[in-house]
Amino acid sequence: MPGLAPLTQVTILAPALLYREAWRALLANQPGILVAGTASTVDEASRLVGADARVTVLIDFPISSPELVRQIRTASQTAGILCLVASYELGDILLLLQAGANGCLTRDAPVADLTRAITAVARAELVLPPDVAARALAILAHHDPPAERSVDPLSERETEVLQLLARGLTNKDVAQSLMVSVRTVEAHLRSIYSKLGVRSRTEAALWAIRHGYGPAPE
Repeated sequence: MPGLAPLTQVTILAPALLYREAWRALLANQPGILVAGTASTVDEASRLVGADARVTVLIDFPISSPELVRQIRTASQTAGILCLVASYELGDILLLLQAGANGCLTRDAPVADLTRAITAVARAELVLPPDVAARALAILAHHDPPAERSVDPLSERETEVLQLLARGLTNKDVAQSLMVSVRTVEAHLRSIYSKLGVRSRTEAALWAIRHGYGPAPE
């Protein structure tokens, strides 16, 4: 029907068949989600995702593996990568983000949080609890900062969006904070990316923290 939002495709990467089929059965019943396939290895997942696809790869391995994430990211620069983790241990989260993950979610999270995370990651949003996201971004921003470049001035609203981005908020959270629509936030983000010369919300958030728009590292 016209006006319906497109389905978010997800590929499930898990080592055990029972895990893969359990996730397939669970997610098949969630609105807005389409299970594109399941895989037990990076090679299988990469073939399912493709180099240019916009799809979320849901990784459920017993032990978090930055190398696994790095291989998926090498195979596809556009895929969203969501890692299921035992806890939000900052050191582990940082390694996964540096390897190319878009977000992490604990296995204790409600199903509704999982479906929202899958959709957000497909849009290249950073998915973490805001406090964890802010701490992680602050640390990453002050680790080996890139060379500076001149940027076009930001509008007042773009500055507000950037400040909220640096706090680890999702597009929906930003929209609610500013009392605007998610589409309006997305439009502001496109303008921000263009002015800053960045390609993603994470890069924009890191730029913001480096330039005093966000929290300092602990």
